[in-house]
Amino acid sequence: MFSPARVVATAEVKGGADNDENLYCASVEWIWGDETRSESKTDCEPYETGRSEIKRRYTQDHTYQTAGNYRIEFYLKQKNKRILGGRTNVTVRPGARDIGY
Repeated sequence: MFSPARVVATAEVKGGADNDENLYCASVEWIWGDETRSESKTDCEPYETGRSEIKRRYTQDHTYQTAGNYRIEFYLKQKNKRILGGRTNVTVRPGARDIGY
């Protein structure tokens, strides 16, 4: 991909119970590796044992304005404490804007 590049990142929670109270209604933090971050919190009903289910798929888009190698980090948080996370790398190649066209 060439800059500027719009990336759509998806994180999936695999394994574990569908009703894990620690993961229920977690806030989400994305760190994009270009000195920017995104955070979101969802309003949820109070946790109910045997009824509440965790969310397993999270998607967020981000645009990289310049070429570079970036590390995308994803975290689920409860009360500002990171409880689960993952990371991947993305490379954005120079586009017309980067090489002076």
